[in-house]
Amino acid sequence: MRAHVLGIDHVIVLVRELEAAAADYGRLGFTISPRGTHSAHMGTGNHTIMFERDYFELMGVLAPTDANARWRELLARREGMSGVALKTDKASGAAAEMRAAGIAAADPVHFARPVDLPGGGKGEAAFDTTQFPPEATPDARMFCCQHLTPHTVWIAALQRHANSAHGLAEVLLATDDPAEAGAAYARIFDRDTAPVPGGVAVATGNTPLVLLGPGALAARYPAVDLAALPARGLAGFVVRVRRREDARAALLAGGVAFVEEGRSLVVGPAAARGALIEFRPD
Repeated sequence: MRAHVLGIDHVIVLVRELEAAAADYGRLGFTISPRGTHSAHMGTGNHTIMFERDYFELMGVLAPTDANARWRELLARREGMSGVALKTDKASGAAAEMRAAGIAAADPVHFARPVDLPGGGKGEAAFDTTQFPPEATPDARMFCCQHLTPHTVWIAALQRHANSAHGLAEVLLATDDPAEAGAAYARIFDRDTAPVPGGVAVATGNTPLVLLGPGALAARYPAVDLAALPARGLAGFVVRVRRREDARAALLAGGVAFVEEGRSLVVGPAAARGALIEFRPD
């Protein structure tokens, strides 16, 4: 167990058209934050979808820069999940822990973005992040994110969703060898793995990271069109909802196609900008 790597903070869905993607996710029953604009150097912007302790974000390129070249390269191929931010109370402490474990984490970097506050006015969301080397996180990009101003991110009005969503339940990663990849991720979190059908689940400290081998996603979601998902890489996530009927009503009201898998409702990547989303009732 790590002292400063505390689980999953948020996941990132990379999209080509930020405002259109925000409208699409609104039709899924989510409350969408006002658009945030990152620095001119980064050239990106985002909308967040906030839960009680975690969240996900839609991120897009607003202006081409050297810093967002990798995102533009990915968007030339597809939209969808592009990264996982891990929760930390101290980015420098997380970097030190990783280095002590033989993982060459980068020096922490500070950045901030303006925030439109409810009722008017402006605030600032500020973060310190430390990046992990690609070889440490097979088939995914991960970094640690320390929130310096959580009160400007976790705004109460943004946590109320028509679909009754309130948290992340799982993050799904497709990989060729779940056991091998699981060992790498267990090293990141210093926690155990457990077998699941078609793969392994890695304990993170909060939301499990579920690694699924070839064919396992299709076996798990047999009625969902998964053609837009990568063969290897971050595939989607599971959202906790308090009331199944609220999630179902929101999807129907938004005109969104979904599949019923047991008690869960599943939206395929074609309707969610390249990400698979399972709505799982408590």
